[in-house]
Amino acid sequence: MVEIKFAPREVFEQLLEWGVMPTFDLIIDVEGQGVILVKRKIAPYENQWALPGLRMYKGEEIKGTLERIAKQELGLGINQENKIFIGQYVGKFITEHNRQDLSTCYYVKVASSQSPVLNENHFFSLMYIKSKEDIPSKIGAMYKFYLTEYFGSKK
Repeated sequence: MVEIKFAPREVFEQLLEWGVMPTFDLIIDVEGQGVILVKRKIAPYENQWALPGLRMYKGEEIKGTLERIAKQELGLGINQENKIFIGQYVGKFITEHNRQDLSTCYYVKVASSQSPVLNENHFFSLMYIKSKEDIPSKIGAMYKFYLTEYFGSKK
């Protein structure tokens, strides 16, 4: 088993100042409900709608990162056999040392028998959307990009 490492806050601050953060976001489609959006409590995108996502930790593979995001942020188990790559986005923020993220987004579908449970340290609320027209105006640019790509590909 590979040891998963994450930086203590003071080291993380330096990483934000000097490095680019690899992050992953998930378009999670709950069967019969729609795509999950969450309202963030934390920067970047504080008080805005977002997709669930987190940074990758040293020692993780993509598969493990995606599973951790779904479990840690929403209490959901995901089957990655049918995951679909949506795209990548470079996020540049004026918060947190002019933070820059290289975000990668994947789509996964989960059964309606699973009920999301919000990570209350990260999110205020949750909503479902079913179309491009449902994308809220107060949403982070990278999430709008990913959702537009996703809904645009569903012909």
